[in-house]
Amino acid sequence: MAQARTFSRNEPRLYGREDTVNALCGAARLAREGAGTAVVVTGDRGGGKTALLDRLEAETGLRTVDLTGVRAERGLPLAGLARLAASAGFAAVGEAADEASACHALHRRVERHCAEGPLLFRVDDADLLDRASARALVSLGHRSGALPLLLVLTVSTDALGRELTPVIPREFTRYPLTPLDELDSRLLLRDRARVTPAPEVVEDVLVRCGGNPLALGELAEALTVERAAGLEPPALPPDGRLLGQARQLLHEIPEEARRLATLVIAGGRLDTRVLHRAAGADATGTAWSELLATGLVGVSGKSAWFSGELVRSALEGEWDPAEMCAAHARLAAAFAEEGQTARALEHRCAAGGPLPVPVGDGLAEAASEAARDGDHGLSSRLHEWAALLEPDREASASGLLAAGVHAWTSGNPQRALSLARRARPLARTTGSLVGNELLRGGVELCAGSPDAARRSFTAAGRALVTTDRNAAVRALMFAGEASCLAGDYRSYYELADRAALLRSADDTPETALMFEHFAGISATFRGEHVRAVPALRKVVHLAESTTDSDSALWGSQAAFTLGLPHQARDLALGARHEERRRDEGSQEPWACVYVSLAALLLDRHAEAETASLEGLRSARAHGQWNRAVDHLVLLALVAALRGDLETVGVRLDQAFARDLSGEGLGRPDAFGNWGAACAELAHDKPAEAARRLRLIGSDSGGCNPVVRVMAAPYFVEAAVSCGEHDSARRLLRAFDRWVGPTGSPARLALSHRCHALLAEHPSEAEERFRAAIELHRDSGSTLELARTELLYASRLRRARRPREAGRLLDEALGVFRYHRARGWTEKARAELRATGRSVPSDGVREHPGLTGQQARVSELVVEGATNREIAQRLCLSERTVEHHLRNVFVRLGVRSRVELARMLG
Repeated sequence: MAQARTFSRNEPRLYGREDTVNALCGAARLAREGAGTAVVVTGDRGGGKTALLDRLEAETGLRTVDLTGVRAERGLPLAGLARLAASAGFAAVGEAADEASACHALHRRVERHCAEGPLLFRVDDADLLDRASARALVSLGHRSGALPLLLVLTVSTDALGRELTPVIPREFTRYPLTPLDELDSRLLLRDRARVTPAPEVVEDVLVRCGGNPLALGELAEALTVERAAGLEPPALPPDGRLLGQARQLLHEIPEEARRLATLVIAGGRLDTRVLHRAAGADATGTAWSELLATGLVGVSGKSAWFSGELVRSALEGEWDPAEMCAAHARLAAAFAEEGQTARALEHRCAAGGPLPVPVGDGLAEAASEAARDGDHGLSSRLHEWAALLEPDREASASGLLAAGVHAWTSGNPQRALSLARRARPLARTTGSLVGNELLRGGVELCAGSPDAARRSFTAAGRALVTTDRNAAVRALMFAGEASCLAGDYRSYYELADRAALLRSADDTPETALMFEHFAGISATFRGEHVRAVPALRKVVHLAESTTDSDSALWGSQAAFTLGLPHQARDLALGARHEERRRDEGSQEPWACVYVSLAALLLDRHAEAETASLEGLRSARAHGQWNRAVDHLVLLALVAALRGDLETVGVRLDQAFARDLSGEGLGRPDAFGNWGAACAELAHDKPAEAARRLRLIGSDSGGCNPVVRVMAAPYFVEAAVSCGEHDSARRLLRAFDRWVGPTGSPARLALSHRCHALLAEHPSEAEERFRAAIELHRDSGSTLELARTELLYASRLRRARRPREAGRLLDEALGVFRYHRARGWTEKARAELRATGRSVPSDGVREHPGLTGQQARVSELVVEGATNREIAQRLCLSERTVEHHLRNVFVRLGVRSRVELARMLG
């Protein structure tokens, strides 16, 4: 009998399993009261089932009996119960002669132990028990309701998520352990890593582990300094549990099934028709059954794959070389018969078979074919093979560089950087060296260190000055973007000054656009707006006549800075369309940033949210982790402008949990602080809002002069509430210097609102408020109009003019409801009540028992969305959606989605 132990805070935290632990602890409390139960915990190997059982013992403090299934005993009747006999008080179970008597003895012994107090019976790896022992435990589970007993069985699932045992009945309550979401995966990796990994290594690990806790933990603990820096790809430890379990499973299956497994390990995801061709006589029904029973290989529709890329690649590296070469040769022949030349060549290279002559030409042609078909990953691998087989060093460098470009296009930044590093010492020509710097700069800008990106792009710009001035300026432009991302404006000014020296009277429109952009944006950062505006207007004019996606995006940025949201949106949408037309998409996440920002300036919050959700999906698909952070903070800003503090917190946690290296991203930091401050204003926390907004002007909070000035109206509002009028006036002067030359009605309206808040005389305040309201109407910025009306109404109410205040509040409340801005809606309702008006509730959007996020989830349920669809639309995990729904059910007293839809629909 195991002894209860005290939970230690030093034990590893079970990330992402809190809800399951709480549910099981609830079942344990019922067991203490005599209402026992049997539950099943299911999940992938390495999903945390054993760790969950350990935590359950620590949390409940119950006396514990343990039994673990053993694979070698599955064919031995009652072997599991015989091992249980070694536990104190269970000897009679092992003496039973048949299944019926063993089952009876088990019941009697458990009842005797339960008479001494509540009991936790943990059965780990129940799918590995012999059938007779499993049936006896199922029988015990059926009788647990009359005992102070919690019976917990863990069962592994296969590659398709199906349980690996048919014995346990479906009526037992099940708790599936799904893969960890991104945030929990990052936190687990941070806690377990012995050395701090570079951001790009973190992203690579997250993708390859797929939310498997054991894989994350083993990979984190196996990280060396070299692997944490990205100099070597992270790999599973050869003596780890995850790899050891897979080895054991494959060792125990028959030879024909093992050869099938070898083909899947060598080929990765395969078309089943190709796999059957390659397997030949080995593809018998028995062999397939044995292989699928391991749970390591999944087959669905026309595809077969190995469960877990980390385990597959590790097994491929340690497999018998002769067997692996034979598998590659069979796959090469099968792909050739199917007419898939590129895939056939890839496996011929891996098998060491005969190759086309000349080798480089044949592989390069196949790589181009793969790229045309959209398989940039295959194209990258073929270019790499060509480079490895190329005797000329410069040609080999070019091949590795091409492989890196296609790896980057396929969304694999870690591989792209690795190939660029390998190509660098082989390069001899300026073209190869520049290409290497441009590739490294592009990857680092979107997925790694902005400072490293700046250095690479700057080096490329210097090298290109004498041969291709347009390309040199373009490289400097991207170096400037990297400086902005990091918040390093001193470097940006230096780059702008360097670029200005390259100007010429015969510049092409494309080159002239880049020079004007450098001049306009650097003047904006310096607060020289009178000088900035003409240059930025030229950028917009030049961008409107270009088909180049980079130029269109620089034009969109200039238009947004000038307060021209329609032009900013059109240019960004044009750039996105061009990226899709070329089937590349590398700039699509960046285009979505300006679609979202333009929509925010137009007060189209739903459009901004949609654009950033789309940009976030695209950024993740392309491995552009820095761009993903941009979109997460924009999603936080959208939620903040609605006053939804809860969602702001979730999205900012997702954004900044990625930065495990401590290397800040200045621009996202600034937007994040702005967003959090907006939400805090909606929840009557002006002091905290002002503190956050001050951070935007400091190195610790993501210094960004443009975001700082853009956020000035919110700082003024917060500072006035805190009595800090002098600080508010100083920043308002900077805001006015920016807004005046641009003439943007939406921003001029905000200026008038700020002056109204700071006005000492009531007549001046009223004049400013009315001017702001008129400009809001002209610009169509309805949400800011409602906020201005709310502030004006508050002043009118305090001046004992409740009727005028009420008219403004009625309109403001309607706008807030339309935008689903719950935080502001509640403030408007409170102001209306303060005027003496009664304000009735109006359904789901105003239900007093729900938080903002719960209301959003409920609305989508009413619309018929599934949990997965809700998670995608709100940028949450499915587990978080389930958590919100459970709380909604409890608060509203409903038991199902149908009842919820009936109540709120």
